[in-house]
Amino acid sequence: MKIVDWLKDIFGFGDDDFDDIELNFDSDSAGSIMDSLARASKKRRTLNMNDRAQREQYVREYCEMMSVASKDVDAQKAEYQQVTQRLADLEEIDKLPITDKSQVRLRANKIVKIEQEDSDYKRPASKITEAQYREMERLAADIPEILGKMKEDEEYQSVVRRDLNLLEGEKGAVAYQRKEERAKARNAKNIAFVAIFGAVMAAALLFVVNQAMHINVEMGYIIVAGAFAVILTASFVMYQNAQSGIASSNRKLNKAISVQNTVKIKYVNITNVLDYNYAKYGVMNSYELSYIWEKYNEEKEAREHDSDISERLEEARSELYQLLKHYHINDPSIWVYQPGVLVYDDEAKDIRKQLIVQRQRLKKGIDFEMYNLETAKKEIEALVREYPKYAEDIISVVDEFD
Repeated sequence: MKIVDWLKDIFGFGDDDFDDIELNFDSDSAGSIMDSLARASKKRRTLNMNDRAQREQYVREYCEMMSVASKDVDAQKAEYQQVTQRLADLEEIDKLPITDKSQVRLRANKIVKIEQEDSDYKRPASKITEAQYREMERLAADIPEILGKMKEDEEYQSVVRRDLNLLEGEKGAVAYQRKEERAKARNAKNIAFVAIFGAVMAAALLFVVNQAMHINVEMGYIIVAGAFAVILTASFVMYQNAQSGIASSNRKLNKAISVQNTVKIKYVNITNVLDYNYAKYGVMNSYELSYIWEKYNEEKEAREHDSDISERLEEARSELYQLLKHYHINDPSIWVYQPGVLVYDDEAKDIRKQLIVQRQRLKKGIDFEMYNLETAKKEIEALVREYPKYAEDIISVVDEFD
C-alpha cells in the first residue's frame, strides 16, 4: 500500500479489492475517531510547528503508525482470506453428492486409521546411541555368530579360572603336606639325638655306679643298648618315611605347578582374545553386546514401522489430495492433514466454529488497524490544510515511507 498515493490524491483511500471486509464504524467509533483527532490537535498545539525538527518528528510518528497499520492490515487480510477459503471448502465438501462425499470420507478414514495405528504403536525407549545402532547395522549378519563365540569363550575362561583355583588349592594342600613331612623328619632327628644323648648318659651313670659301688651293671648296659637300638631304629624309620613323604610331596607340587602353568597360559590366551573382542565391539562383556543387539532389533523394528507408516500416509494423503482437487476444493493440503474433519461430523462442526471465531477476530483486528490508519491519515490531512506553507515538507516526509 503506497502511503503517498492517498495524500497526492486529495488524501483519500484507494480502491480496496478486499470485498469481504467492510468498515462499519458506528456512532461510538466515529466519536472515538473525533476524540482521537481532538487529542492529536491538542498535542499539535503544544508543538512549535514552525520548528522543522519538531514538525518532521510529529509527521514521522503518524507515518510510522500508518506503515505498521498498513502491513498489519495486509497480513490479516491474507489470513482472513485463507480462513474464508477453508470455510468455503467445508461448505463445498458438505454439498457434494452422497457417492462423492462417501469417497472423500473413505479416503480420509484410511488416513485416520493409519494415524491411529501409528498412535497405538508402543515405541521402545531407545537406550543405544546412533553410533552403536550403525555398528550393529553393519555387523547385523555376523552378530549372532560373534555373540555365540564370545559367550563360548567366556564360559571357557570361567572353566579355566575354576581349574586355576582348584590347582591353587591342590598346590596349597601339597605344600602343607610337605611342611608336615619336614616337621616329622625334624622330629625323627630330634628323637635320635635324644636317644644318643640318653644312651651315653645312662652308660656313664652305669660306669660310675660300677666303679663306685662295685656292682655288676652288665644287665644295665644290655638294657640301655637294647632301648637305644629300638629308639634309634624307630627314629630312623620315621625319618625315612618323612623323607619319602617329602619326595612325594615335591613330585606332586612340581606336577601341580606344571599343570598350573599350562592352565595359566590357556587363561591368558583366552583372556587376551576376550579383551580384544571387547575393545573391538566396545563392550564390557557378552551380556552388554547381547543387550545392545536386542535394543538394536527393537529400534530397527520401530524405524521400519515409522518408514512403513510414512509411506502409507504419503500414499493415502496423495489419494485424498487428488480427489479433493478433482472436486475443486481450494486448498486440499489443509484437509489431508485434518482427515478427522472429513470423517466425523462433530469434528467438522467444531472446526467450522473455530474458523468462524477466527474470522470474526481477524475482522475485528482489521477494523482496529483501519481505524488507526484512518486516524493517522486524517491528522496529516489536517496538518496540510492548517499549514499549507509546509505542505511540501510534510509530503516529502510522507514520501520516505512510500
